[in-house]
Amino acid sequence: MKLLGLLAPLGVFGAYTLAVILLTGPGFVWNENRRRFYLAGRGAGLWASVATFGATWMSAASLLGYPESFFWDGMVAFGGAVNGWLLGLLPLPWIVAVLRRSRALSLPEWIGKTFDDPRLRRLTAAALLLAYVLYILIQFRSFGGAVSHLLGIRYAVGASALVYLFVLYTTFGGMPSVIRSDVLNFWLIVVGVTVAAVVAVGRVGGVEVLVRRLATEAPELLNPAAPWEVLGGMAAMTLGWGLGVAANPQYAVRILSARSPRVALGMLAIVPFFLGVIYLGLTAFAATGRLVAAPVLRQGGEAAFLHMVSMVLPPAPASLFLVALIAAAVSTANSQLLLAASSFCYDLMDRWRTTLPEDIFLFRNRLAVTVIATLALGGSLLPFPDILTVGRFSWTVVALCFFLPLFWPLSGRRQGLFEAMGLSLVLHGVLVFGLHLPPEGSLLPSLLLERLSWRWFSRKGEEA
Repeated sequence: MKLLGLLAPLGVFGAYTLAVILLTGPGFVWNENRRRFYLAGRGAGLWASVATFGATWMSAASLLGYPESFFWDGMVAFGGAVNGWLLGLLPLPWIVAVLRRSRALSLPEWIGKTFDDPRLRRLTAAALLLAYVLYILIQFRSFGGAVSHLLGIRYAVGASALVYLFVLYTTFGGMPSVIRSDVLNFWLIVVGVTVAAVVAVGRVGGVEVLVRRLATEAPELLNPAAPWEVLGGMAAMTLGWGLGVAANPQYAVRILSARSPRVALGMLAIVPFFLGVIYLGLTAFAATGRLVAAPVLRQGGEAAFLHMVSMVLPPAPASLFLVALIAAAVSTANSQLLLAASSFCYDLMDRWRTTLPEDIFLFRNRLAVTVIATLALGGSLLPFPDILTVGRFSWTVVALCFFLPLFWPLSGRRQGLFEAMGLSLVLHGVLVFGLHLPPEGSLLPSLLLERLSWRWFSRKGEEA
């Protein structure tokens, strides 16, 4: 048994490493252009699109942050986080036709051209760069901790190895390599979470026993009723995550990279079924962990969660779950690194985009990926808030940039959006950092200000 405990992590991690290298290698080509690098030439098939959408969706916030939150908040965490994430899926089919008609390679380019204001392109690109660097940082911190726990090595060594071996390797190949790695990562996540849930629930005697014990030992987890202030916070969290997901460029890019509008709509129809299975598995696993390893979980933090995984699961399923956590973080990180690099090189650096030869331009994209990854890796060593808090801030910034232009634009009016968006981002920053309000609670007043000021600036522009 001790030998299995030593060999299982090495075997699973070694197999994952080899599979990533073999699968993503063919994504590198000599004759490359930015359309292929950013969008895989708009040629992704249905199941490749499903896999890359699902793998990018299941970040460390889902596999690590949500179970941690469920340990303490139960159904309130489910209602706030999971419902919010899935809520963001609902409006996405309505923008398929809008995005597919565009020849834009990025969402900042789309918004700049649609509203005929290059300042919007630069503003949204800068905001995305900030939001994604913060979110990449927490992905690095999560998979660094998972590798450290899995292989028994220091956190800094594990995080650095993953960043430079997996993330940069896959991202250097552009979207084709990212999609190839996402296919592997998605199915690893589905299998890893499902196996962990089945084994964990089996350990306590089945679903019926699990629910009965929770009702006796931790009834607060199953009780959806809560004080009004808690329910209000849950509703704000749901809305914040939902608007951020709906407006997130990493999902819009999956719509753009699909082979056709029909493939994009098929992807959006199929993905929720897999996401539902994963979230149910995570919920069952988290509930079992609360019963089996409550003393460890009271310590709080990611280290306590990783220790709980080893307590609840035997070596092989535990290793598979930890590799699934790594796969989720890698998929989100390489997708967002690609988008962060495109925001900088393609949307902010006008001269690079218009004057550089294609090979030099793409080389600078890869250099930007390396620099951004290195900065995020250094930042992951610093004390930061928990995963869900950082994620909520990042996604609310994204919502302020893209939700209204995508889903609720002023009919026939192009003027005033830049000023309105700038005001809303300033207000959001004041509320979060000045008044210390939660990001999701600051979103609604900031979004309302953006809508009203957009209308006001638009009318002023027409009168002038």
